[in-house]
Amino acid sequence: MRTAEDNAKLFAPLLRPDRSGAPKYIRLTNALIDAINAGHWRVGDKLPTEEQLAQLTPFSLGTVQRALKNLVDQGIVVRQHGMGSYVAQNDLLLEDPWHCRFLGDDGEALLPVFSKALAREIEKDRGPWSANFPGTKDIVRIDRAINVDNEFIVFARFFFDREKLTRLADAPLQDLNGLNFKTLITQELHVPITRITHDVRVEKMETAFALHIDMKPGALGMVMRAAAFMGDAACIYYQEFYIPPTPRRLSIPDQPPAVVRNSR
Repeated sequence: MRTAEDNAKLFAPLLRPDRSGAPKYIRLTNALIDAINAGHWRVGDKLPTEEQLAQLTPFSLGTVQRALKNLVDQGIVVRQHGMGSYVAQNDLLLEDPWHCRFLGDDGEALLPVFSKALAREIEKDRGPWSANFPGTKDIVRIDRAINVDNEFIVFARFFFDREKLTRLADAPLQDLNGLNFKTLITQELHVPITRITHDVRVEKMETAFALHIDMKPGALGMVMRAAAFMGDAACIYYQEFYIPPTPRRLSIPDQPPAVVRNSR
């Protein structure tokens, strides 16, 4: 059991002058993630309360609340009303990712990624995805936060035809956490994805996307757009990935059908 003295030692570095320029809530978020990775708190352990964290750190209650919300959005912490904040189970782990594939230090192994569904709604605007779904009545968009090995967050938007992928459109939102969408798609459609396109560019991050990945609006980041097709023309899904600057190498997957035949 962690004592108040243990927690005080843990947060002592936050009392030192900081020259990183990182927002205060990011500094606290990173400190909590480092402590969880080091085993200070394990899966199921309760974190100090908001008030206790405000006392243990040089930050305001508002900063503490924002840091905890950031951890919840990343799927690292779960909050139970009236009970507190707890280190989450690993049920957000996304097995066999197809697009969000970053290589570890050895240059070969893929870093683990954890996905959390943030929102799902009918897309009313037009954009790069529109041309892939001509004549579609309802294009659904699912927003996800993809945590890459607790190092950084990728914000992803997944577009699809509601009539083709009804299970993905109707399942409870929490059931989409950690779900490999391509597995569900191949199970529902019973057809192979035969072609995938990727477009990767460095772009200025719009405010709506920058806030999800802890970047300043207008700063340069990487945007990957991917579309999967059945045959020559039938688009199964279109995705956008907003990626902050990272030294990690992004691995673009091989083209199907080999990938599909070997998928789980």
